[in-house]
Amino acid sequence: MKSSVKQRIKLLTNRFFGAKMAYMKKVKQAFLRKDNVNLFFQALLFFLLFFQNSGIVGVNLVQSGTEPLSPIYIVQEDKGILRLVSVSPTNGKTKLIYTGALEKGLPIFRKQNYILFKTRKELFLLNLTSGKGKAVPGSKDAFPGNSGFFRGKPWLLFSRKTSERWETVVFDYEKEKEVSVAPGLQPFISADQNYVFLVGNEVKYSEHGEDSTRVPIHKFSTETGIIATLAWIETGKEKLQILDVYSLIEDLVVVRAATEKENKLYILGASQGELVKLDRPFYPPKTEGNSKEQFSLSVGTDGRTVAFTERSEGKSSYIVVVDLIAKRRFESSYLGSFPVVKNGYAYFLGDPNIVNGSKDGEYKPYTSFTLYALDYKKDQIRVIAPLYGKAELLE
Repeated sequence: MKSSVKQRIKLLTNRFFGAKMAYMKKVKQAFLRKDNVNLFFQALLFFLLFFQNSGIVGVNLVQSGTEPLSPIYIVQEDKGILRLVSVSPTNGKTKLIYTGALEKGLPIFRKQNYILFKTRKELFLLNLTSGKGKAVPGSKDAFPGNSGFFRGKPWLLFSRKTSERWETVVFDYEKEKEVSVAPGLQPFISADQNYVFLVGNEVKYSEHGEDSTRVPIHKFSTETGIIATLAWIETGKEKLQILDVYSLIEDLVVVRAATEKENKLYILGASQGELVKLDRPFYPPKTEGNSKEQFSLSVGTDGRTVAFTERSEGKSSYIVVVDLIAKRRFESSYLGSFPVVKNGYAYFLGDPNIVNGSKDGEYKPYTSFTLYALDYKKDQIRVIAPLYGKAELLE
């Protein structure tokens, strides 16, 4: 694992437990040989190994009323107790949605009155209205990937490993049955909700007596069941890991790839199954300087605006927002991480003692958490609410 990834994992674990870093490697080896779990999920999963699944208890969902802006959802942990809260972006008021012991599972995705949890053994779906929940059939040791729920259908996504292959399942949680299965993992749902984009299974091959590997990028139609391979990426010779794939506007597909030295976003310049090189960075900084890391990408519901965390290796992180219609990159001068694009803003977590620091400053773990709203066009931030304990934004 490259040192920058270690620094990033250190940041995340300091945000939750700040200890037992060695167990992260065990989790990654046990569950994802190719390190294909999103960064938030990597940081959370490692401490699940220490707990037993003992069920989940919910509280009634509190409606947000006629609030003009969509609330921000935050998972908080303090002294072993998890709380899922909604925060008003207008006045910072907090409403409790769920509370439970940490060992009972971690909220990963939310849709209306449902919360999808990752427990030590499987995925668990909780209905907040009834307060009842049950394990998702077929989800033993499964991962939700980068998308959890479909918006207009009672479907959710997860990836599981069978033998040496990964497959992604579209599951109907009302009928409690699998709708379809496609090869690959790290599923991401397109903005129109008709396709699922996947990082395919690694394929070994030999060329001129030299062994190597390639990874396909798939586009799966949930309506027809047709799987199209958009591209193949050489990974063995380049010592490359394909971590994520994202579908944006106008057939723009972006992948996140890592080598021993870099962890960046690239435009996938193919759609007919060609063998491609990742040589088109996704809205890179004007001056490269030290090699930049780009991670925790958040996509707006319309696919037109994205935000991600960026930093130089070992340095403090900041927020970048890209307007894909205007084709403009907005780089914040404030320090923070893990943005969520919503309501025309990029909401992110920061430490009030660090947020106004220098991007060239050495990395420092957060000691407290505050929710900020970034007006990326003006490069201005506004405090939404201070947070208790350790925190993570929920998409």
